[in-house]
Amino acid sequence: MNILHLCYDGNFINDSVSVFEKYYPQKNIFLVGKEKNKCRILNASSVFRYIPFLRENYSEIYHLCKHSNIDTIVLHGLHRTNVDLLAYLNAEKMYKVYWIFWGYELYIALAQEGRYELLDKKLHFYSAKSYIYPGKYNKFLRKILGKEIMCDVLRKAIPFIDYFCFWNYEDYLLFQREYNTNIQFKYFAYQAMNKEEQSENEIEHSSFEKEKKILINHQASLSANHISIMEKVASIDKLNEYSKIIPLSYGFSSIRNLVLKEGRKMFGEQFIPILSYMPKNEYIGLIGSVAVAIIGARRQEAAGNIIALLKNGVKVFLRDDNNLLAYYLKKGYIIFSLDKDLKTMDDLLPLSELEQKHNFQCYCSNRIYNDDFMPMIIEK
Repeated sequence: MNILHLCYDGNFINDSVSVFEKYYPQKNIFLVGKEKNKCRILNASSVFRYIPFLRENYSEIYHLCKHSNIDTIVLHGLHRTNVDLLAYLNAEKMYKVYWIFWGYELYIALAQEGRYELLDKKLHFYSAKSYIYPGKYNKFLRKILGKEIMCDVLRKAIPFIDYFCFWNYEDYLLFQREYNTNIQFKYFAYQAMNKEEQSENEIEHSSFEKEKKILINHQASLSANHISIMEKVASIDKLNEYSKIIPLSYGFSSIRNLVLKEGRKMFGEQFIPILSYMPKNEYIGLIGSVAVAIIGARRQEAAGNIIALLKNGVKVFLRDDNNLLAYYLKKGYIIFSLDKDLKTMDDLLPLSELEQKHNFQCYCSNRIYNDDFMPMIIEK
C-alpha cells in the first residue's frame, strides 16, 4: 500500500505529514499543486513534492504513481485542479480514493445550486458581490467568466471517491441527503492528539483573565457574513468599548478588502485586523485572550478555532443553523446562540471562572486521539 496525497498550501497539511508517517511509515507522497517558492504555509519538509496540477504535468504525475506503486489517493479538500487530475489518474478506478472533507466544498456547492443559504443578506443579480459570494447568481456569473464552480467540481469528483473522511457525522448526513451516493464515512480529524504528547498543561487550566476584546470570525471567508456581524456588534457596543480582532491573513482578497474598508469605518482604532500569517502558538495565545468570539457562518466552519476558544475559556457565539452549535452543546460545553443570546452589552461579559473551568474539563473529556482512528483510516 502506497499513498499519494493531493494537497495545497493549507493550514492543516503540515501536521498531517507526521501523523500519516507515524501510522503508515514511508508509504506517503505529499504532492503539492503549487510551486515551492509560492507556498506561504507549508514547511520545508523533504516529504513534499511540488508539481502544479496542470494538464501538461499529468503524465509526469501518472508515471510518479506507477513508479511508486500508488494504490491509494487522499484528497485534502476539493478544487477544480486536483479533481481534474483525479479524473485523469483514476479513469479506470485503479485507486481507492479518500476525500478528507474541509467543509467549503459541500456548502458552497449547495449554495450555488440554491439548496443552502449561506448569506444573511440577499444579493441582487446585478450586484458586484454576486460574483464574490456563493449562490445561484454566483454560479451563473462564474460560468460566464470561466471560473471554478464548486457544485460542478463536487459532482465531477463524486464518481471517483470511495470514502468521506471527517469528524462531524452531521456533514456526512447532509452530503448523503443531497447527493445520495455510495461513498462511505470514515472518521478523521486533522487536529487530533497523540496520547504520548499530552502535556501537563492539558491536565490543569489556570489562566482565566480576559481582555476587553471581541474576536470576529477566523479568516476572510466567503460565508462568514462579516459585515452583518460587524453591524450587529456595532449596534450593541455603541460606545466602541471593545477592540474588534478580525483575522484576515488567509482567505479571499476581495473579502479582506471589503472587511478592511468597513471595519475601519465602523470601529476606527478599535478595529484590529490580523493581516499576516502567525505561528500557531502565537495565534492561539492571541485568540485565547479575548472575552468573546463570534463566528458568523451559517454552516460548519472554523472548528479548529472554536475548540481552541472553548478550551481557553472564551465565550463563543455560533449561528443557530451552524450544526456545530448543537454538536458542542451535546458535548456539554457552555456555548451560545448568536441569533438568540447576543443582544446587550451584558452578553459581551466573559465567562465566569467556573464556566471557563467547565469548558476546559469538557475539552479534556472529549479529547480526540489519533490512535482512535488513524490505524483504521486507510484499508490495507
